[in-house]
Amino acid sequence: MPAKTPKKRTVSSTDKTRPAREFAMTATAQTSRLACIPSPARFILVVLGSLIASSQTPRRMVGSGGGLIAWRAVEVGLAWILGFDGRDVASFLFLTHLPTYSLLSFFYGIRPTSALIAYGVTIVSTALPFALLRRPSSVHDLSHAPPDAVANRNILQDKTITIFTTVLATSVFSVVLYASYATWLPTQLVIHFEGLPDISAAHAGPAGLPVLFLTLLPAGWAARDFLFVSSTGYSSTPGESASCCEGEYLASAICRNTWGKLTPKTRVLVSRSIILALGVLLNTIVQVAGTISDVSIEGAATWGAVWAFAMLTAGATFGWIEAVDGV
Repeated sequence: MPAKTPKKRTVSSTDKTRPAREFAMTATAQTSRLACIPSPARFILVVLGSLIASSQTPRRMVGSGGGLIAWRAVEVGLAWILGFDGRDVASFLFLTHLPTYSLLSFFYGIRPTSALIAYGVTIVSTALPFALLRRPSSVHDLSHAPPDAVANRNILQDKTITIFTTVLATSVFSVVLYASYATWLPTQLVIHFEGLPDISAAHAGPAGLPVLFLTLLPAGWAARDFLFVSSTGYSSTPGESASCCEGEYLASAICRNTWGKLTPKTRVLVSRSIILALGVLLNTIVQVAGTISDVSIEGAATWGAVWAFAMLTAGATFGWIEAVDGV
């Protein structure tokens, strides 16, 4: 009796689309749970949750004035309006509060443990409500994101590229800060920060560069996550264009010839770099001038401007990487 030839299983279109459907069903289930809470209510819960949790931060570290509380509410509100998820908020706050806590640790003799506790409470108290009340973006949830929702998935998952981009951002921060220490910054610190207890960190010279680099490694990772991951993984839709460039007005024409010439992922990188630099500068002015005695607004702005320039330089460096074909 002749042996039966096994039938070949044909792959139907239903089988091909099953993974995509599973991704979509998972995403829909996660979204529906959050959709039960109206968006305005989620926004209020995020702001209140952040303010209540951050009240546990040691007051001598971050101050307790009404202006600082109002600024914290503005900071959280902008993060919500800009569509940041929990991981975005954690990276953003880590970088925007880094100048303040670095100043306290390097020049005011605050114990590293005290600074780290206050730093951690500030970040967690804000990022946690976002993580609970807003679904993570596709680039931060690759395992549940549909295949076409994230571009350059292999780049984002490559550990070598992750290490390279983190070290690159850290190097940018280290060089900018070291160059400022070696030239004009110590004089500005003495002029605008009256009674500064210790300025030895600014005069450490080349011997202090390795320590500075290691200290800034977490900042390099945060910058990579906030800038590089979000822009490299951005998946644009066909025919997508900048909304501000529509119309026949002169401003629209200028927009089309400048902003409109950029690719969608470059627009994401540029906008996030500017938002980050402004956040660093404004937060440093509010926190430093509002919590440390005998510090002028000009002095706080000077210290914040150094870090803001470092953030813009890191963003430009990531843009140089993304300009490579295939990224």
